[in-house]
Amino acid sequence: MSARPSTRQRQGGAALLIAIALLGLLAIATLARALSSPAGTDSELATERALARARDALAAYGALGNVAGNHDNSPGALPCPDLDNDGVSDFNCSGHIGRLPWRTLGMGPVLDGAGECLWYARSARFSNNIQTSERGSSADKPALNPATSGGIVEVSAAGAGQPVAAVLIAPGSALPGQSRSGGFGESGCREGGIEQFVEGATVAGTAYTHTDGEHAIALRAQDDFNDRVLTLTTSRLFASAGARVLGDISLASDGTPPHAWWINNQWCAHVCTSGTQGVVTLADGSRVTRALSLLPACAGVCTGS
Repeated sequence: MSARPSTRQRQGGAALLIAIALLGLLAIATLARALSSPAGTDSELATERALARARDALAAYGALGNVAGNHDNSPGALPCPDLDNDGVSDFNCSGHIGRLPWRTLGMGPVLDGAGECLWYARSARFSNNIQTSERGSSADKPALNPATSGGIVEVSAAGAGQPVAAVLIAPGSALPGQSRSGGFGESGCREGGIEQFVEGATVAGTAYTHTDGEHAIALRAQDDFNDRVLTLTTSRLFASAGARVLGDISLASDGTPPHAWWINNQWCAHVCTSGTQGVVTLADGSRVTRALSLLPACAGVCTGS
């Protein structure tokens, strides 16, 4: 007569069966999730992360207006693009679109989900090549503050929309008719003219292009267009720059920053007070605030405060 299995043996066998069942359920769930996920999801997420990182770095750079962290440039000023793929902003750029200057922004190389370098365009009037001493002297060298309008037009399926300060473009994989080769420089960017990477689109009978650096085309991917874009609005840019300006007010001995950018960019007209707080109102109506021990005498009381 054979011995009956012990209670411990029976419990161990049951636990093994449960574990196997759970592993099976997990495998089924994983397979179902994979089958239900749209193709290219991992690539799309990588692209979204790359664009978001780059935009945050640009906004942080704009808080100072230069990489050195000094007062030589105006808060809100943005760097030239990288035109020779070394990751460095080209100081005397004549155009306003090129590769993202990741080294100037203090980042490593930034690639989209297809392994391509990001492209970057900034509004001409936000250029940090415009000397602070020249700000406010003409339409193309305006005072740089929250009221300064962007020069890049956002384009959606509904047509032209709001102007923005800058745009980041992820080119994605090469489309039929586009030719790219190799990868060069520390950025690893592939070779080819800009038209080999970014496309244009026609919306409501109007043709728009990314190659001129004057549009941010945000459309669904299609056979002849697969660029993904992320814009830097003036409000997002001056949320950072405005916080820096308020910080300089709090450190000033008389409540007025002793820097040329304060006067030339007409910041006093864009700072108001609410009790003991300094306030900068942005283009979208949101506010940047900071408690200050000193308030600039030229700043008025905030409306509605």
